[in-house]
Amino acid sequence: MDDLRPLSTDILNAALAGVDRGVFGLSLVYQSQVGSTNDYLHSLASQGAPEGTVVIADEQTEGRGRLGRAWVAPPNTSLLFTTLFRPSLHPEYAHQLVMVAGLAIAEACEEMTGVTVDVKWPNDLQIGGKKFVGILLESSVMADQIEWLIVGTGINVNHRFEPADPLAETATSLRVACGQTIDRASLFALILRNYYHWHSRLGEDQLISAWRLRCITLGRRVSVQSQTGLVTGLAHNIGSSGVLHIKDDSGNVHFIHASEATIIHD
Repeated sequence: MDDLRPLSTDILNAALAGVDRGVFGLSLVYQSQVGSTNDYLHSLASQGAPEGTVVIADEQTEGRGRLGRAWVAPPNTSLLFTTLFRPSLHPEYAHQLVMVAGLAIAEACEEMTGVTVDVKWPNDLQIGGKKFVGILLESSVMADQIEWLIVGTGINVNHRFEPADPLAETATSLRVACGQTIDRASLFALILRNYYHWHSRLGEDQLISAWRLRCITLGRRVSVQSQTGLVTGLAHNIGSSGVLHIKDDSGNVHFIHASEATIIHD
């Protein structure tokens, strides 16, 4: 199968047929090219689109990651999609939706390829220490209530990463990791099935524990740049809101919020 074959609404719906996925992807918008799937779904969310709406594209011309970084992927090689949630969840715990997405993607990728997927706090998935998934969460909050929340995901599926590629040292793809071309539509269906599973566990210990078990940041010495300055120490826990607990050399514990920090070294 040609790894550069574009997706389509028909291909995606065929892959999703019979998959137990709850509301996820019942409202599905496919575009061959968009500026950003997050921006596209942002507009739909503001117009009242239902929970579980998914926007997916073969190419993004203005894709972005966390903290305003660009997300670049060759056309027809990746899974680039954004999912809409309307959770009954206090905004403090919004990061649990990153956990839902991360666990769903990790388990689907492992099921399809047999590779081991790790979490790097706060929102990356890695294979063998190299990033292949980024997750971007954006939300609308009114009076301490989440009106809607969107989770954008970029998954390097069939990207080849030639040696001359400047990202080859730090990034990988499922194809590189397992040595074979991946059917993107089938992988997408597995992910939405897993979204349904983990979304039903919002607020439960099972969700938080599963995230911690995959997180390779825990138990390591890290340096994190936060809004209050540089913190260096042992990453020893992640709270239910996604806050990273770092114990410095003096024994003081620092609580680092995912939305305001960057890991400088780990």
